[in-house]
Amino acid sequence: MKKFIVSVLAVVCCSFAVAAKDVPAGWTIDYDAALKEARQSGKNVLILFTASDWCSWCKRLRKDVLTKNSFEKYAKDHLVLVYFDFPHRNKLTQRQMGIQQGLAAKFKVDGFPTTVVVDPEGKKLLTIPGYRQLDAYLKLLESVK
Repeated sequence: MKKFIVSVLAVVCCSFAVAAKDVPAGWTIDYDAALKEARQSGKNVLILFTASDWCSWCKRLRKDVLTKNSFEKYAKDHLVLVYFDFPHRNKLTQRQMGIQQGLAAKFKVDGFPTTVVVDPEGKKLLTIPGYRQLDAYLKLLESVK
């Protein structure tokens, strides 16, 4: 019985690791935990819907915007970051994919990348469809601060 429990735990941990393996540092895939953190900190939640391994605009957004010091500083001060990836090569757990698909439908995401900003209660404040250059992206985020 003990071996069975250890095996089940290993499968669960490995499944989570597959879902979280390409998540950038400082981001989470747990929407509920992000909302809880936002309520505690008074920050908004930024949800990035991306397709990291096949979408060229997603790759460009990450390279040109999300990894820049000015975005990282802004995010640290004002946002809780959620990363929802829809890759072709890496497999997500069914649970994680269901969560992501449900929220993509709720927020009417119809392309990648799409950024959605919600308040700490989950109410949508802003949608940024597609790619924006760093200054324009930050200006849009500032509009809901």
